[in-house]
Amino acid sequence: MADKKPYSSVSNIVLGDEAAPNYLELIGELPDDILRKMLDVVERDTEPHRDPVRIIHHFACTGGTLISKSLQVQPNVFLLSEVDPLSQIQLTQKRAQFAPTDPILLARASIKSIDDETAVRMFSSSINVLYEHLVSNGQRLVLRDHTHSHYCTDVLSDSRPTLIEMVRNISRVCSVLTVRHPVDSFLALDKNGWRHFEPFSLEEYSVRYMRFLEANQGAPIFMYEDFVENPDRVMREICEALYLPYNPDWKSLISTVKLTGDSGRSGNRIAPRPRREISEALLEQAVESQSYSSLCKKLGYDPVLN
Repeated sequence: MADKKPYSSVSNIVLGDEAAPNYLELIGELPDDILRKMLDVVERDTEPHRDPVRIIHHFACTGGTLISKSLQVQPNVFLLSEVDPLSQIQLTQKRAQFAPTDPILLARASIKSIDDETAVRMFSSSINVLYEHLVSNGQRLVLRDHTHSHYCTDVLSDSRPTLIEMVRNISRVCSVLTVRHPVDSFLALDKNGWRHFEPFSLEEYSVRYMRFLEANQGAPIFMYEDFVENPDRVMREICEALYLPYNPDWKSLISTVKLTGDSGRSGNRIAPRPRREISEALLEQAVESQSYSSLCKKLGYDPVLN
């Protein structure tokens, strides 16, 4: 008697094939959460090819605005900047926010505030409408994740869904991460007064950064330092990772783009810039922080500060 072939994928179990006898009995014995995951795989395997929802992730003050501007001017790209319907930052304002076009913010700021699940459903529905409109017009949706709201505030990062999880029901998702030396972004956070987590230390910042990287394992990572040294090469690689066409004349267009989050040193010139002055206290933190050392090693940066 010939050996039974192993299932080539969970789709075989759900749909059935010659190599999967009695698959209906197998399905009946599986837990509901496993069945839901299997069904998700089958739907993705059997649906017609759809343009992906593209996401760019980065921590604040890592050069993300400049890179996002560079993506915005690629052919037929439609980029939404700093997206996170569950961000708590605007809800901490003392005065009510004027947001006539943002029903999610208005509903969350109401005395009878909506819960996170409702906010996510509202967000997903609106993004789906936009996605369908863009696809029908030959445009490509790119979301710039407001990662700071998720990982650098007093909200527990694992207590809420990621942006990828919020839009996964719309289409397949492809994403990239852009990073910068942790000390440079930490210095810029301090300068901008964005102390949204406690304790505000290099150690705590590095712990949060590692959580962000772990949540996005497998996504291509691009260094800001490489981008400013060789912008054409790195932008071409980012476009390839996001399945976007590349415009070789993109640098002449970025001055026309205005995006939120443009908090860094002004100007659209793409070139390395000197590091901000480092205090003795931060130098000591860099020497003592094990998480900082591990983060630098993971990202390929030198932890030693001159």
